[in-house]
Parts: sequence; structure tokens; C-alpha cells
Amino acid sequence: MIYARSLVLRRTLPFLVSALALGLVAGCDDGNGSSSSNGSSSSSGSGGAGGQDESFRLSGSLSYEYIPFDVDLEKLDYGKIEKRPIRGASVRLLDADTDAEIAKTTSDDEGAYSFDYTGAAKVKVWVYAQTEVPSLIVEDNTSGDEVYVMESNTADSAADAKLDVLAATGWDGTAYTKTRAAAPFAVLDTAYTAARRFLDEVSPPPELPPLKFNWSINNRPEDGDKAMGQVGTSHFDGEELYILGKEDVDTDEFDSHIIVHEWGHWFDRTLGRADTIGGTHASSDIEDPRLAWSEGFCTGLSAILLDPDTTYTDSSGPGQAGGFANDVEVNDNNVESNPGWFSETTVQGLVYDLYDGPNEPFDQVSVGIKGIYEAHQSQKNKASFTTLFSFVASLKENEPQAAPGIDAVTSFYNASADFGIDPIEDEWGTNETHSGGFPGSLPVYKEGVVGNSYTVDMTGDDESNRLCQNVYFRIEGDGMPITVTSTSPSNVDLAVFNAGVLVTSDENPSGEESLTFDSEAGTIYVLSVRGYNTMPVSYAADITISH
Repeated sequence: MIYARSLVLRRTLPFLVSALALGLVAGCDDGNGSSSSNGSSSSSGSGGAGGQDESFRLSGSLSYEYIPFDVDLEKLDYGKIEKRPIRGASVRLLDADTDAEIAKTTSDDEGAYSFDYTGAAKVKVWVYAQTEVPSLIVEDNTSGDEVYVMESNTADSAADAKLDVLAATGWDGTAYTKTRAAAPFAVLDTAYTAARRFLDEVSPPPELPPLKFNWSINNRPEDGDKAMGQVGTSHFDGEELYILGKEDVDTDEFDSHIIVHEWGHWFDRTLGRADTIGGTHASSDIEDPRLAWSEGFCTGLSAILLDPDTTYTDSSGPGQAGGFANDVEVNDNNVESNPGWFSETTVQGLVYDLYDGPNEPFDQVSVGIKGIYEAHQSQKNKASFTTLFSFVASLKENEPQAAPGIDAVTSFYNASADFGIDPIEDEWGTNETHSGGFPGSLPVYKEGVVGNSYTVDMTGDDESNRLCQNVYFRIEGDGMPITVTSTSPSNVDLAVFNAGVLVTSDENPSGEESLTFDSEAGTIYVLSVRGYNTMPVSYAADITISH
């Protein structure tokens, strides 16, 4: 068996998956102070010395090193590095002398690949941090969005030659001193795992569009120029994902739940509907229900797709020796955690319990990935915002026989008069009694009738994405233009939505807002009133709806 004697993490400009030439390869330091030079290739084979007309077979396995998280010590455990297969990756066979492409293939679920070919006897393999089904790619946002490629050492072909290639971590026991070849493949494989669960377990399988991940050793938690690695945090920007990688600060390539969580935001936005208003958030916050749903769903989804690994972990700090670990399967209904329809912690636990088997007294329902996916698809057509209410209402509509079990799961979180969830009747949160400590939050959607005026009570907070600073009205269109105005001593914004799509808004920096929209008879619109008072005091906004 022939093994790669050295590994080089190379980058190449993005390429089309076709018979086109591979293009130029950028030089990259191999971790030993040397650098590879650029070389061109073509899709036609080229014979090496003595190998022009000979037939060869080259096969082997591709793998990467994965660093697990120590849940007890809350840090990456470099003493227990695992070897995992590189699955579904694009593999290219090249003439070692000319860099001409001889053939291409895809690694299987065990990381195995093989080439039967006629051509050069001296060859090498390029392994791309890229899969084709689903279409995933890992690129370096700090190096012109070039795609990561791992190059094997040269192999001498034979009738049945073997070449195994390993992407190593680059860790020497105390620091990353060599090329971190494993990192982009760890990101790729985690995303591959998430996508395959849906592709393999949902029928018909969803059509997943191409997705790019941006990972770099320079990606750090600073706001600024992403081309310089100032990505803020691991996140989905509406088009692509950015993953942290700065050693001794915050690295996420081995934080699988973080990667799936961010992949979940892409999945939610691309295949579903995400109405979240974003912003700073934490597990015990009493949040706007759009935000609570989005963050809780994506965390719950990470536990579902990485099942049986349900512990959400994140490493950070010097030597990646810090971080946290939270088991999504541990259901927190203590009043101190502020459980309810406005809590991302409640949402994540509830979503996972709806998916998993009947393994707890209060949890006797199991809808599986198929049920979660179908409810996720159904809720995007709701007139309401996407919240826990729209999801559970969709799930109960799809699986009415499971309604009692679903109600039992939601009722488990009832901790007090203010914190909890009542059995969910519909997408509007009808008859919900838990206010999160803010009476103005109920009813969840207030009925807005043309010709009437209303006073809504709000409470200031450092963040405008809290439950206390967001009020919803449900307005039925009558075929005529409808005008909404607000008067408040504090800054408030008005926005009108039709099934999650913004119709119009007024967001001037005052409490005096006005907007008008053409309504369709019988169509339900949602009016959002969002406050921005940063002082922890109560304030009111007068809302008038008229023609």
C-alpha cells in the first residue's frame, strides 16, 4: 500500500463541474516552509515515461482528523482525535509531471475512491473540499474565495496500486504548527451529514441549491472586512455561510452543532420562510417570537441531524480550551429559565422532542425528520409570522392523530402564569395566556379593525428584538387602501406583511409613523409595531387604522 508521504492544503479558483480544464492552482505553503508552484491541466490524459499505453488502477481511502469536544471539561479534546471518512468529495487524478487531469470521481460513504485509467504511471490525487450531491463547497474568504484542495504525494501506478490520503489537524500537541488540512473537510463533512439526512429520509427529497462555506484561519469575531477575516461570528449572511477559524480566539470547524445551526438558517431561509428580525440573543432572553423560533429551531435541528449527539457545543479561547456545552435533550421548564413561546431554549427542546422517540413521560410523540420537514414546508404558506405557533399548528394539521401528544409536549413547559405555553390552537396563538411578564404581549396577534384606534403597552430594553418591544396586529383587507399611523413618545417603527413578505413600512426615527397599503379583500395582513426605547420603562404607542 502506498501512502501519501506529505499533505499540502492548496487552493484553486472555483471551477465548473464539467469537462472543462481544471484551471490554475495557487501555490500554498505546505507547513514545512516550501511552496508549490502554479500548474495547468486539461481533461485529456497524458502519458508519463513508459506509461503512454499502459492500463492502471489506483484506489484508496480519504479521511480527515476530527477533534471531539470534551463535554465535562468544555474544550476540544486533542487527546482523542478521530479519523473520519471524507465522503462525497470531488477527487481528481493528475499526471504528476504535467498536472494534466487524467480522470475524476467522487468518494463514497466510506471515503473510498478508485480510478481505472490508461495514461501516466506517475500520478497524484487532488481532493477538493467540495461535494456534488448535495452541492457544497468550502472556500477561503481571505484568499479571493479560492476553494480548498488537498494534494497527495506522488504515487507510482501499478495494476492495483493503493494510495490513502489523510487530512491532518496540524496540531503538534500545544498549537497548530502545520497546515490545518482537516479543518475545511470537517466543515464540509458536517454540512454533508446535515443535508444527507433530509435527502435520504424525506420523500420526495428536497431540492437543495448550491451552498458555499467560507472558512479561514483568519476568520475571527470582529466586525469589519470579511476578506480580512473580520466575520463577526459564524453566521449565514443571506447567501453564504462564514465559519470562525482563528486559533486561540474562536475556531468552529470542529464545533459540528454550530455549523449545522448556521446551515439550518440557510435551510430555513432557502427552503422555508424565515421572518426573524435577528439581533443579539441568549438562551434565557424573552425574545420576539420570530427570533425565538428561528434560533430555537436551528439549534433543535442541529440535535436532530446529528442525533444521537444532542449536546450543543462551542469551543473557544487559548488552545481551544474554553467553551460551553448544552444538551438539547435536557428539557428546561424551570421558571428561572423563562420558558415559553418567546424562548429559543424552549423552542429547541420542543422541536427535538417532537422529532425523537416517545422516551419521556410527557413526550409520547415522534414525527421524525419527515414530520418536521413537512411542517416546516407548510408553515411558509401561513398568513401569520413564522413562530412556534405557525409550526406547531402546521404539524397538527398534517398529523391530527398526534395532536394530543403534541399538546402534552408543549404543556410540559408551563412553569407559571407568565411563563409557559398553552396547547396551541392555531398559527395566531389564540387563547395563549402566558405573557412572559409583559401584559402588552397578549393577545399574541391583536385584531386590527379599520376605523378603530388602539393603545399598545411596551417596555424598553437594550435590544429591540425582545418580546416587550414588539406588538402584532392582524388586519383583514377589504379591497381598499388602508392607512396606519402611530403616535408615541418613543421611537417606533411600523411595517405591514403579507405571508411574511414586506408590503410597506415607515421607519423614521420618531414615534410619529404613517403608512398606506392597497389591500385585497379577504387577505390577512400582519402589522408589526417595533419599539426602540433603550430605557427599562413602560411606554405606549397609539395606533390608528383607517381608510
